[in-house]
Amino acid sequence: MRRRRAIAGAFALSVTLTTATGDVPEVPVPLIQPGYKPTPQGKDEQGLWLEMQEYEQELLRSPLLVRDPELNGYVKGVACKVAGPYCEDLRLYIVRNPGFNASMAPNGSMIVWTGLLIRVSSGDELATVLGHETAHFVRTHSITQWRSVKKGMAAGQILSLGLGVATGVLLPVGESLALLSALDYSRQQESEADLLGAQMMAQASFDPHASYRVWDMLVAEDKRAIDKGDKGASLLRTHPESVERSKVLREWTTATYGPPPAIAVDAGYRDVMAPHYRTFMEDQIDTNRYSRTEYLLERHAALGVDPSLIEFYRGEMFRQRSAEGDAARARDAYAASVATGHPVPEAYRNLGYLYTKAGDRQSARDNFARYLEAAPDADDRGMIEFYLQDEDQP
Repeated sequence: MRRRRAIAGAFALSVTLTTATGDVPEVPVPLIQPGYKPTPQGKDEQGLWLEMQEYEQELLRSPLLVRDPELNGYVKGVACKVAGPYCEDLRLYIVRNPGFNASMAPNGSMIVWTGLLIRVSSGDELATVLGHETAHFVRTHSITQWRSVKKGMAAGQILSLGLGVATGVLLPVGESLALLSALDYSRQQESEADLLGAQMMAQASFDPHASYRVWDMLVAEDKRAIDKGDKGASLLRTHPESVERSKVLREWTTATYGPPPAIAVDAGYRDVMAPHYRTFMEDQIDTNRYSRTEYLLERHAALGVDPSLIEFYRGEMFRQRSAEGDAARARDAYAASVATGHPVPEAYRNLGYLYTKAGDRQSARDNFARYLEAAPDADDRGMIEFYLQDEDQP
């Protein structure tokens, strides 16, 4: 059991994106055919397949597995479109984790973290990441990586994520990202996956220019975090060549497919994500990585996410950070949320708490009452009613 979970952790933490420095190489070709199975000579690979099969059975029972048919159908559809004839080899699992990551094991199991889903903004950008992972798969990089990991790391170092997924423990992003440098693919492997993945997505009628836009977005988020003093795990520190890799992809894509088309909001992707937005953003808020959350909210606002949600989570971010002046910032954000006309009910409740703390009892009462009106079946209704009754006492 311990070894199986360690293996799962290695693949769930595999690197997610793009190219290498230097001259752009020719696009590599797949090294395996659709329907590939390990040969009898590859005993370690056969053993890995069996371990991954057992891990998948655990994953199917995990409370962190996102089971919504519509979301799974959408993501699997994008993955299959990019994978083409390899679709039959692919099994997709969406896992609640606020980090940006996806991976594909040698047996075809693909894991997508929800932090990726709230960062990409379109089917094209999602296809970039899934195409990259599929390219690693068809180039057999993951079995090579696993053999390297077995030699260079103790099982205990990669155990934690496998345990987390199996037991339903939502692990901190920093803990997950701290292992990336030890689990990186080589620069050559990343370059191969970038170029082959971009070619695969273009052949599937996705916009290949999304390949470098995703990378640019991640670099911008990381720069925001660094500029604001975020000392957590840094994408730029684990991938110092990231800007150059984006440049190579941009130049190769433009030379191969021409200039990029005008970028339009992908309303279909936004609508598929809408039912899950609150859950995934709450996970992000709980990372306490405020500069990254702020960047994401700005990006989501530009993509047309419901303003009431944007302002509510801006309020949540300030309320949880609790720096000087944040109570007033949170109050303003919640007020902006309720002013949209279709507010998040919890915005009224949290306004009530903030006004209580500020000593404005009447404003607190008014907002608590509006909360109960907007959410008559709220789990904390009894507590709020008790507060209101207590306030009625002389």
